[in-house]
Amino acid sequence: MPIETPTHERCPFCANIAGAIQQAVVVQDDATFAFLNPRQSGLGHTLIIPKRHAATILDLQVEEAQAIMRQVHRVAHAISRALDPAGLNIFQNNGITAGQSVGHYHVQIVPSYPGDQPGRIFDSRQMERTPIEDRLELAERIAAHLA
Repeated sequence: MPIETPTHERCPFCANIAGAIQQAVVVQDDATFAFLNPRQSGLGHTLIIPKRHAATILDLQVEEAQAIMRQVHRVAHAISRALDPAGLNIFQNNGITAGQSVGHYHVQIVPSYPGDQPGRIFDSRQMERTPIEDRLELAERIAAHLA
């Protein structure tokens, strides 16, 4: 059975890469793009995506998957140094039934802090949007700690 992914008139993550939507970019390279989620589920909630449109992990080329994981590792360290969280949730969903809300592969890094419910599960669509000014400042803080 093929994995059913969300469909959009225009992929919002491809629009992010193209600069059509203002984003708080943490870092990008030839293969990847990392930016702060507009709905922060934890201070520093960051998404890492491939620049080439690929709906799920199954659609990635091996080299893309490796590039994404290198960037996830790098950004996780930067978030840890910049924001001193008590923990990190790092995950990705493939398909609507798995909770994928955008049909473009992405890995989420969600810092957790003292007082957060351990093992919390969330739906970022229920979170209030964080103003772009706050996200831009936060992206700069994290980017300054990239090794």
